[in-house]
This record gives sequence, structure tokens and C-alpha cells, in this order.
Amino acid sequence: MKKIALLLLFFLLLSQVIFTQPEMVALQGGAFVMGFAHGDDDETPLHRVEISRFFMAKTEVTAAQFEVFIDSTGYQTDAELGDGSYTWDSLGWHKMDRLNWRHTETGHLRPRQDYNYPALHVSWYDAAHYCNWLSDMAGLERVYRFLPDSVMADLMADGFRLPTEAEWEYAAAWGISTQKSVYAGAGSLGVLGWYSGNAMRRVHPVAQKQANLLGIYDLSGNVWEWCHDWYDKNYYEQAKGAVNPAGPVAGEVRVLRGGSWNNSGKHCRIANRTSRFPDFRDGSVGFRVARLDKSSND
Repeated sequence: MKKIALLLLFFLLLSQVIFTQPEMVALQGGAFVMGFAHGDDDETPLHRVEISRFFMAKTEVTAAQFEVFIDSTGYQTDAELGDGSYTWDSLGWHKMDRLNWRHTETGHLRPRQDYNYPALHVSWYDAAHYCNWLSDMAGLERVYRFLPDSVMADLMADGFRLPTEAEWEYAAAWGISTQKSVYAGAGSLGVLGWYSGNAMRRVHPVAQKQANLLGIYDLSGNVWEWCHDWYDKNYYEQAKGAVNPAGPVAGEVRVLRGGSWNNSGKHCRIANRTSRFPDFRDGSVGFRVARLDKSSND
């Protein structure tokens, strides 16, 4: 009876993982021009890159999906191990102790019925650990290897990871190389995403706005999204003609893309770039996952 009970528990946990695994969209890849000629300094020069086939999640990772990871592993986030996270109120952003992924952007404990919101207050490191766990659950190769003072990444592994900056922009622009839309989809930003003009100073559930033509939601607005790459303002000059560029080999800060509920339309453009230290967390930052389509190498 004990063995039967353990088996039932195992299959229950497995079904929960499958149910909460991010839904992925297959992207064909190909030649693509990154950047925006009339944008900020770090959005130029325009440069052609080649992207292999890959999968990208339809939405940001939700609090419900992140909870399964936490419950399955006992993992403690950087916010829980450190001094909390940044929250937003009428006075602006400020750090609050004991604030973590269970909380809203304003520092309140999130009700369980609202776990279809993006997971907030997660660092780049937290997101990478989630990716490794998701790879384990799916029987795929891990991408990230955590060392005492660094993180190594095997981007040829077939497991889950954060999208590269090039993959993120390719998905946001629906793979269109020239005459790209300003935002991630066809239409105005108000139709496509949550930003300072319509979000009422708060984050919203995933997939409530119109998807882009690839069926991917929230790439413009709602929450900033961690990318795999280290950030370098001048990296585009080095990336001309690159195949699957993945950013500089080292750096201090990681790339964020997409803008958030608290940003103007300028920051929600698909070409816009920003960065934060990899242990940074606040109520406007989340992430989505991607993985290589290794069938493209068959």
C-alpha cells in the first residue's frame, strides 16, 4: 500500500508539472535584421543575424508555474535569501524586506486566484534555476551550470533557458526582417500590451491583450523580461552577420526587453534595450522561457 501511495503521489506531482509547463510556440528562424535606425544609441547599427529554429513560451512564466518549481525543489529565491525586492507605491520604487515572488508589484501577498499573473520579484539567477528544473522535468539537457562565482551556459543543449536577445527581438517582430512594427504585434500599443497609458499602475494577468502574428503574448509591456545575454551598449557593432548571437562572453549586467506596466511606449518598443545586475528583482520584472529546436540539426 505504501508503494502504491508513493506512485500515486508521483503521478499527481508529474501531472501538476505537465499542466503548469509553459506552452511553447515553434519559430522557424532565418535571416533577420536587428535594431532600429532612429532609436537609442544602443539600438544601432542595424545588423543582419541568422537565427536557428527555436521554441518560445506563449506568455511570461506565471506565479502558478513558478510555484510548482518552488514546491518541488525547496528553492529559495534571491529575494528570500537577501533583503527582499523593490516594490511600487505612491512614493515610487523602494526596497521592502521579505518581499518575494508570492507578492504583487505593490508588496501585497498575491491571492491564489491571481496566480495567472507573471511571476515577479525574480532575479536572472532565479529564472535560470527555474529553466534547469524545467529541463529536468522534461528529460532535456540542462543549459546552465552554476559555479561558485559564475554561471556557464551550453546554448547547444536542448533544454529550457532564457531567450537570447536576438531570439527575443525575432519573436517580437514576428520574424519580419524589414519594415518591422514598432511594437510586438499588429496595431497600437493599447491593443497589444499593458503600459503606463492603460495599466492603471499595476501588472495584469498574462495573455489578456492581443497576441502577435506568431501567437505570442505580452512581448510589449506588462513586465520586463530577462534575456540570456550580457549587456554591452556597443555589442551590435560586433554582431554583424553573426549566427545565433548570444551577447558578449562576459559582463556585469544582463539584458532586459519589452518594457512594463510602469513604462511609457518608448520603452515597450521591440528594439528597446535595458539591463540590470543579474541578482536584481522588482515588481516590474519577470521572464519567459525558450529552447533550441534541435530537430533543425537533423
